[in-house]
Amino acid sequence: MRAFLFFTFSMGLLHAAPVPQVHQEGKIRVFYQTEGQHAVDATDANKNGVPDQVEDVLTQVVAARTLFVEVLGFPDPLQTERFRTASFIDISFRHKDVLKSNGVAYDELQRYNRPGDPKGTLSIGFTVATSVKAATNLTPAHEFFHLIQNSVTYFKNKWFTEGTARWSEKGLGLGGLGPAKILSAWPLPEEQAKTVLGMAYEASDHFWNPLAAKADEKGVIPESPALARVQEMRYTDGTPVLKDLKLTGWKFIREVLLALDRADDVAFRELGYERWSEENQRSPKNNVYLMKCVQEVLAKQ
Repeated sequence: MRAFLFFTFSMGLLHAAPVPQVHQEGKIRVFYQTEGQHAVDATDANKNGVPDQVEDVLTQVVAARTLFVEVLGFPDPLQTERFRTASFIDISFRHKDVLKSNGVAYDELQRYNRPGDPKGTLSIGFTVATSVKAATNLTPAHEFFHLIQNSVTYFKNKWFTEGTARWSEKGLGLGGLGPAKILSAWPLPEEQAKTVLGMAYEASDHFWNPLAAKADEKGVIPESPALARVQEMRYTDGTPVLKDLKLTGWKFIREVLLALDRADDVAFRELGYERWSEENQRSPKNNVYLMKCVQEVLAKQ
């Protein structure tokens, strides 16, 4: 753990700003403050000098990365073409009144100029609210899954991004699948498809979960040495990070993401995009390519 001292100027006087500290494991770092508006909960039950809230967030993200990347074969964000120049996954805390949500993931390389980092060090990452306690909240794992998405595709249509990220929470959570509405037909009738494409988180219940169940009857996480490591992980209160060995449809979701790595290149050319602007990344025109990938992957299951 390192402590960095920052200063701000106010009315000609030098004032010490809240001191960010860092808790790190490998290439995953959590930056936090112990004073000021964005301070984390100071509780340190194991008396190791790191707030339990910070420890638990790092533990959950390390577990999520190990599960999805090492156990299930999803892309490692730091190894993909888009983000391979990044050295770290950086996580920070902000008060929820400022953040306006439980978590926000960033889809661009960041240059934070952290003290101690070589000049030009790049990171990818996300921010979580200081109200989030990882032992009972899967926001950090959810935001990490957004980094996986962002590392392979520029598409950011919410029915895809939030729908599959909500699905991913069952990776570490209890049960293999969230609520799944019955699909009247597949492929979806035009009106039903239109409704799904206007969704965000709820697309998990109405689209991704039913298709995951269709593609995977067993929904079992395969055994491996990496899985054994995740099974051993505990939050600071002693509870296991991995709740069970169930995750329905993980091969289906993984293959969709891998297909999108190619599909967004096709969309870029065919739609005449000059760059992946925010508008282009969220454009309804992307939905044709997204849905085509889903249909093609399902046909191979």
